Amino acid sequence: MLAGACLLLSGCADFTIVVTTPTPTPNTISLPPIGFNHRYGNSPVASADGFALERRLFATHAFWEVAIQADPQVAGYIEAINQKTSQTARHKITHLILVLATELRDTMEGLLAYPSDAAQETYSMGLLDEVRALGYDTLNSAEVIVFFTESDQHSKLSWTARGGYSFKVNDNNLVGTALNPPPKPYSPLPIPTPVPAH
Repeated sequence: MLAGACLLLSGCADFTIVVTTPTPTPNTISLPPIGFNHRYGNSPVASADGFALERRLFATHAFWEVAIQADPQVAGYIEAINQKTSQTARHKITHLILVLATELRDTMEGLLAYPSDAAQETYSMGLLDEVRALGYDTLNSAEVIVFFTESDQHSKLSWTARGGYSFKVNDNNLVGTALNPPPKPYSPLPIPTPVPAH
């Protein structure tokens, strides 16, 4: 039996295994620096800015989770604690998406307390202006997307250098739901209007 197994295996000696090494492309991004949290942004600079904005909003009792996608992403792959390189990185960003999300009723009701879609648009524009004031001064386009819970994309503000602003509320301001019943048993106050940090 052993002789039969050796005879069977001797026929397998005519092949070789070739191991190839992948060739990196010029667009390959290296691993991010330590301390970079993808929850707040897609690069160290965007992440630091997203975290700082979230903290500022929390201080005004506007409890949003904040994330920033800044493209080209590779521009933000620098050491974010260095102010000079952070400013240079922000200046290279041409497209930005600011995402706000909350599951807290007070924050949702606070945004819905604005008297019109136009007032909510102004709120979103204020947030975008607050981010721009950090040094994102060469943007060609930007978006502010607001989520209530993880599944309700409440609104979207879009901006392009060429076409200006457009704004859309996607969920009818939750009219007729427990968050926005007609008529309201009380009048919640709008969440504070953003003011750019200097």
